[in-house]
Amino acid sequence: MNAPDPAEWAEIAPHPGDRDLPAGRHELHRDRLLTAIARESRTHSSPRASWRPALALAALVLVAAAGAGLAVSSGDDEPTAALPSPQASRSAARLPPPGAVAKIRAYGTVRQLTDSADLVVRGEVVSVADGRSVYRVAEVLYRAPVAPVATEITVGTESAGSPGRPSVLYLALSDPQARVYAPLSGDFGIFDLAGETATSRSSAMSVTGLRAEDATGAGRAFVTTLADLRQLAGERR
Repeated sequence: MNAPDPAEWAEIAPHPGDRDLPAGRHELHRDRLLTAIARESRTHSSPRASWRPALALAALVLVAAAGAGLAVSSGDDEPTAALPSPQASRSAARLPPPGAVAKIRAYGTVRQLTDSADLVVRGEVVSVADGRSVYRVAEVLYRAPVAPVATEITVGTESAGSPGRPSVLYLALSDPQARVYAPLSGDFGIFDLAGETATSRSSAMSVTGLRAEDATGAGRAFVTTLADLRQLAGERR
């Protein structure tokens, strides 16, 4: 069979002519293609972006752990010494030293001494040994319910007075189990007696008044009467 003549072929199957997209269709396809490319880029980069907050949080946790457990070592064979946290340092700084009496302060009046004391007694030291004094009680001016008292009590200091010297002591119960007392703030809680006159043991550690402080009495021994001490003690009962 012979191939048709080109002229005949043109009659059988005419040329369709050049076809082109409608106006504006090129721009539409271009915009769709660019949108798809941008979406694909975001899809590939999103896992990495989601890691960033987690990585930042992990870094903060590591820094905090390093700060809390910071250790200093001076050699391979030496033990590691961990530095205490600021909270632990502040807590340790607030702890009182062993054997310290809780009621340590500078008292300005006999009323303050009376209100703070567990026991106020008149008597005298019998003996002194091993940093303690045996005190014979002649009169109890005030006693708190928690304060045991007997004819003789133990005062945990040798400065309560010399044997046979009458005095009035304002005491805190420093060791309830051993029933050991201590003068309030050292010499603040000690008054020496001469008859009916009571004089603070120390001029430097002394109150300045009975019920109200007197600035003019600072640096001098305070002098009052045994009757005044009894009256103030009685007012607390």
